[in-house]
Amino acid sequence: MRPRLSGDLRRANRVEVMRSFYGGRTLTRADVAGQLGVSVATAGTIIAELTAAGLLEETESTKSAGGRPASRLRMRASAPYLIGVDLAETYVVAEIFDQAMNRIGHFQTEVAPSDNDPESVVGHVVDCVEGVITALDGVGAADVAGVGVSLPGQVDREAGICLHAPNWGWHGVPFRALFQRRSPLPVLLDNPLKAITLAEMMFGDAGDHDDAVVVNLGTGVGLGVVAEGRLLRGRTNSAGEWGHTVLVADGLACHCGSRGCVEAYVGAAALLDLLSEVDPDSPLLVPGDQAGTVARLAEAVGRADPVAVATLERFARPLGMALGNAVNMLNPELLVIGGWVSRAFGEPLLAAVAPVVKEYSLAVPYDAVTIAASHIADDPVSLGMAVLAFETFVLP
Repeated sequence: MRPRLSGDLRRANRVEVMRSFYGGRTLTRADVAGQLGVSVATAGTIIAELTAAGLLEETESTKSAGGRPASRLRMRASAPYLIGVDLAETYVVAEIFDQAMNRIGHFQTEVAPSDNDPESVVGHVVDCVEGVITALDGVGAADVAGVGVSLPGQVDREAGICLHAPNWGWHGVPFRALFQRRSPLPVLLDNPLKAITLAEMMFGDAGDHDDAVVVNLGTGVGLGVVAEGRLLRGRTNSAGEWGHTVLVADGLACHCGSRGCVEAYVGAAALLDLLSEVDPDSPLLVPGDQAGTVARLAEAVGRADPVAVATLERFARPLGMALGNAVNMLNPELLVIGGWVSRAFGEPLLAAVAPVVKEYSLAVPYDAVTIAASHIADDPVSLGMAVLAFETFVLP
């Protein structure tokens, strides 16, 4: 275990202080001290450093127990700006935020799943980054402190390399270097499981729970883990690859090269396959168009279309089984279901899957967990990546 140096500890404390202000919160020094478990004097010292750096500002005062007004603080909603990129198998979303994490711009492009050459994918990302900047009056690249890009695979954050993206067949792609050939902006990489979980911790329901699981349902699937109030990364940043745990021995082929993976049964492609099995001639199905088909399917579920309802019920079986495994293994207080597939269906997906989770969970951990849909309105992956960019490129 690497010893934590005093400089590491000081920076970790600054990160924790800033995180306490996300979501538009206004806090006193005593509030911050209580949340971090440090003295008011220590909290005051950290806050003074962050205020001097232009990251916090004083706002209204509030009465304290001693009668003397205590000033409240908040994050400064100003430049420099941060860009979070949600790079998925079928789309690229770039969103720009001020340093208080208010979203001020959005740019999106659709990408064919077969368009997965690394140079081409990087080009799409750079185009979206430039597009979201250009769309804002009075904002240029010089006003952007950095970019956080989420890649759908395993990432070496230090080296800036995509180690493995199974749906694209990538191995050892030097993504950061390819990006920096095309753009002068600083960039960092992570994967969507970490980004979406961080967003839920800072802006969603997971922040109120010490132990939580955040599920990402899309073309690929995975989950993020909050353990004792902290994001669990694992030794190689690979914690949460639940999508590539085996649900059915010798089952369906998965893009990762294995068989029977959770993703092979609950990824977006599997949902399209289920629809085709229920009704091969369904007008809801457009082969190759995952997002469009899922949107039509979700709309049809909302009007109780029997084919759509049957498809969702069949989809809920393997999903509930896999989530039951996660509940048994991780014993969370909260299970948040997010990702673009979940956002498309909303409450009907939750209603279909919850009884299956109960069926495949042990009684004690199931009774301790609350299952909820994500309530973050913005793209949580972009938001989480912007937070990481802020903490990497702006926070002293």
